[in-house]
Amino acid sequence: MALSSSLVLTFFIAPSIAQFTPLTQLPVEEGSETQPAPEIEIEEDSETKSAPEIEIEEDSETKSAPEIGIEEGSETEPAPEIEIEEDLETEPGPEIGWEFLGSRELNQVEIHETKYKGECPGYSWSSREARFTSSTTPPARKRRVIVRNITRGVASDPYPYTDREYYEGRSSEGTEIIFGTKHHSKYFRVLDGENKFEYEIKERDRVLESGVFTAVIKRNVDVRQRDSSPITKSVCMNSEVPMSLCADIRTLTEYKCGSGVIRSFLKPNTPEVGTLISNQTPYSVKYWINDRIQKLSSGSDRIYTNNFLNIKFQSCSVGKEDGSNAKECTNQTRSLERGKRYRFTASELDYESLDIEGFPRLY
Repeated sequence: MALSSSLVLTFFIAPSIAQFTPLTQLPVEEGSETQPAPEIEIEEDSETKSAPEIEIEEDSETKSAPEIGIEEGSETEPAPEIEIEEDLETEPGPEIGWEFLGSRELNQVEIHETKYKGECPGYSWSSREARFTSSTTPPARKRRVIVRNITRGVASDPYPYTDREYYEGRSSEGTEIIFGTKHHSKYFRVLDGENKFEYEIKERDRVLESGVFTAVIKRNVDVRQRDSSPITKSVCMNSEVPMSLCADIRTLTEYKCGSGVIRSFLKPNTPEVGTLISNQTPYSVKYWINDRIQKLSSGSDRIYTNNFLNIKFQSCSVGKEDGSNAKECTNQTRSLERGKRYRFTASELDYESLDIEGFPRLY
């Protein structure tokens, strides 16, 4: 018997591997080992389709970071600036202390002094004028300021101090500052370096302000060479004789330090002192020098170097009161001053009436 049966053939068309939907990623339990994904063979010439997006449940542990969309053309705003407060500037303190003429600095100054070495050593002291000022209590009428130097190292009985008027402008009247340790009525004494002062501003007997300040006063010493300087002059060997009557004039060179002479040179340097005797009469004159007879013609002169000179000469006169023409002569004696100029003279009426006198120079 022939069986008739109908066969229903069902054909399954196998899709290509590329058409399979990718496997959904399963959540991974913590602590489980991760197994590598199975390798999938991809047929050549097959079309590749993009994998579908996988939704992730909110309760799952791993979340992808949300993408931030940036619209094209939108401007990127800068991060807001954070303001940082700067340190507030501190207000300057009050200006109190010494002002010095020619200096812009308060309570700072140099005092220049000079030290000399060489033939004329010495020291040249100098001072600097200072004026007290206070920005908190300015000058006004009937005010004074008293400043004391209380630096360790200065005398304290009393401390060096100054008492100045403080009535106009922006500072007191000036005071001269000089280096020293003891009070002086003319100068305000300070030490080299930093000095400490106390002050009082008073209006009559009432103290308006008082306090302490410091000032740096530096000593600047300039060392210089100082030698003597020569001074040349003409001198008479006998200083008691005026130059106009001097018979022995010489050249004296003195080397001085200030007014003091440290050495001198005399030319010619001989001990004898010359005394001049000149005959200014129209006739020859006979005389004795220290009892030795001498004769001097008219218009000539002679120099003597004796230390003591006694001169004798004869002076005659003709005519008497009774009218007679009898001639009368007398011996004249003189003591001459050494180094002086002398001359014989005769009377215009009687040439034998001689005398001797000082003979000045023509210049």
